[in-house]
Amino acid sequence: MNDQLNGQLVLNWAIPTYAQELLWLETDAGVVQTEGVQGLFTLPAPAEMITLRWGGAEGPALARLPWRADTLEWDGSVRLGGYIDALHIAPAGEIEGALVVLHLGGQPLKPGRVPFATGAARRALPYQPPDFFEGIDQDVPESFTTWIALDDSPVLTLAQDALVSKLRVWCFGRLTADKTRWHEQLALPIWLSEMTLFNV
Repeated sequence: MNDQLNGQLVLNWAIPTYAQELLWLETDAGVVQTEGVQGLFTLPAPAEMITLRWGGAEGPALARLPWRADTLEWDGSVRLGGYIDALHIAPAGEIEGALVVLHLGGQPLKPGRVPFATGAARRALPYQPPDFFEGIDQDVPESFTTWIALDDSPVLTLAQDALVSKLRVWCFGRLTADKTRWHEQLALPIWLSEMTLFNV
């Protein structure tokens, strides 16, 4: 493809079947729906940054992606910062234990923001702790997403503290796969794998 309008959302990942008609790309020039397992798209005008939304133009923002020729290289990951507004616990069906659903009001993290210095940044001294406000993309209005985890997940201890004490968090996860069937229970199933808790 190698132009500034046409591309595909993913590269080495397949968009789950339930999500293939629900992913939209927003730029200053408008909103377009992606198509198929690779998320093919045509933008209305060139853009440097693209907001990935769920369900339509008014849907929650899942990610901010920089323009790349041919593919945006999204891998299903969702990285948002904000507040946990509610927790719900329910039977997990055929899986032992309970399912916890977290409701997060938040904004996408800027590309490349990480909760700790990685091995690649070993020589980038001095190391700095993550900064909540510097990490989120404040150009994107807050939206609401649902995240899930099983009740034995260690992340839920942080989630409970964040809810009770009204602390800011960064949440890291990904859309669930078709085979897990969580999409049959939730409109937007994001599997929560990591969380950063901030004290201010």
